[in-house]
Amino acid sequence: MTNRTPLDDSPSDIAGLSEQFSRLPQFRSTNKQFIVGNPYHRPMNPDALRGLDWGRPLTQETFASNDSLLANRLLMNVYESDALFLPEAGLSKFEGEFVDFYHQDSKVLGERVRPTAENFAFGFLDDSVGVSGKWDEESLRTHLRHAVDRANNHGGRPVFDAILSSRDPRTAANTQIAQMALDGLTEATAMAQNLGGAFGPEQSELFKIFVDEFGYGVFPAKHSTLFMDMCRSVGMSTTPHHYWFFYLPSSIAINNYFYWATRNRTGFFRYIGAMAYLEASFAAFFEELNKLFRAVYGDAVDTRYCDEHAHIDQHHGRMAIEDLLIPLARKHGPVAAKGLLQGVEEIQLLARLGDADLLAQLTWDPALTDQVAATERTGPVTEIDSDTAFDTEVTSADTRVQVLGGEALLYNSATGDPLRVPQGKAVIVPAGRLYGIHADRRTQITKEPVA
Repeated sequence: MTNRTPLDDSPSDIAGLSEQFSRLPQFRSTNKQFIVGNPYHRPMNPDALRGLDWGRPLTQETFASNDSLLANRLLMNVYESDALFLPEAGLSKFEGEFVDFYHQDSKVLGERVRPTAENFAFGFLDDSVGVSGKWDEESLRTHLRHAVDRANNHGGRPVFDAILSSRDPRTAANTQIAQMALDGLTEATAMAQNLGGAFGPEQSELFKIFVDEFGYGVFPAKHSTLFMDMCRSVGMSTTPHHYWFFYLPSSIAINNYFYWATRNRTGFFRYIGAMAYLEASFAAFFEELNKLFRAVYGDAVDTRYCDEHAHIDQHHGRMAIEDLLIPLARKHGPVAAKGLLQGVEEIQLLARLGDADLLAQLTWDPALTDQVAATERTGPVTEIDSDTAFDTEVTSADTRVQVLGGEALLYNSATGDPLRVPQGKAVIVPAGRLYGIHADRRTQITKEPVA
């Protein structure tokens, strides 16, 4: 077993607790750009978390910020300690890390951090999505149908267009798949948290959707298995969180939203509203995604994951609305109706914010950015080499990355080649973009906001 840092209950503030949580063995740093074969290793940045102002919750404008990235990485690690992960190659190499990840001390500390972190990450939704007036089952059904119609008659998907028109469509499509892997490799895990207890016939209706997601007990038909098969067919990893450093903050946040809504039981109706909306709009989305992947990868891609969703979600959409959402509103009245509507509206907002974040990442291509001569530095010089911890961050402003000695490698996508920035050159990273820096040999760099 890995040597553990004993819990220190002296920090009374969230900054101290979050830093302490992030220093646990399973969250240690690495000099690698990918997490290979180990579902328990999820690096966090203790120093950055220590400096996070937890008293200033995220807003729509900061939803895709570095603060969001830090907080949502932490929350995902808290949430997923309730789900069982076992390495595909067996546990023998990871016994100590298995114990560390699920250790009671780790879980207790994570639970102390969770409420404040959730308010920080999702508190803005109450202000951004206001639900007022009287809602009953008929008005709720009408509103939801209009929302689904808008989603299915959207007039184009800018993210898909950006993938097809990019310099390297395959790398761009891989970036899309890497974001999907957050849910695709563990599909329906959050849903499973709502299956216990006793809440009448609706419990069985939810279970019907759940067993579909799990292939009715047939592992090759399980949705996450189909997703893995798709990843293999295009040469991408099937290990959960292999692409840890390349998840966008919005992608993690949207995945966390469903854990948040299920972990907090009063969010049950929110969860059902959001889930029903997605199930009712996914068929059209996956039909178009299938065409996109065929255009990018050709016949080599295994699109059964997309095919399955394009088919089954026609039924899931009807089931989620008519057999689950509407009966809950009818039975439980205004409290349920408001929560269901809140979930419908919240997931639409989060999806819009997430699409904007992904679109901006896809349309930033460092390889097409002119490298300029390094200027006189005004900030501190950082020295890195092959042993330096790798991390990614999101810029808060246009940032000049300058190489004063050696050569830096700038990463911005899950599978694309890094941009080589030689000594004496600089590159501008646009505000709001995720990137990481690595060096194969001793290199001196500066990172400064563009004046």
